[in-house]
Amino acid sequence: MEGRQGLMEYNAKIVNRLKRSKGQLEGVLNMIDDEKDCAEIVTQLTAVRSSLDRAIGLIVAENLLDCIQNNKNENEDFTEDERIQQAIKLLMKSR
Repeated sequence: MEGRQGLMEYNAKIVNRLKRSKGQLEGVLNMIDDEKDCAEIVTQLTAVRSSLDRAIGLIVAENLLDCIQNNKNENEDFTEDERIQQAIKLLMKSR
């Protein structure tokens, strides 16, 4: 996808990871429909959560600099340190 000012780029690796997470979640729904054991369902939900956490990490890591630079243009009142703190908060929020 072509990046535009103010928007993050999402590469194929991130999109594929999210599609994989979507497939895992659909599998969990099928497991519930099939009345599978609750321990199996929780195990699969944990895998979905882990997959989403990795996707969030990729998005933040691969777009961190872009976020900081673009926020500079949008928020001229913020210092570079304040923009870095915003990025750290975003990382922490993802946990």
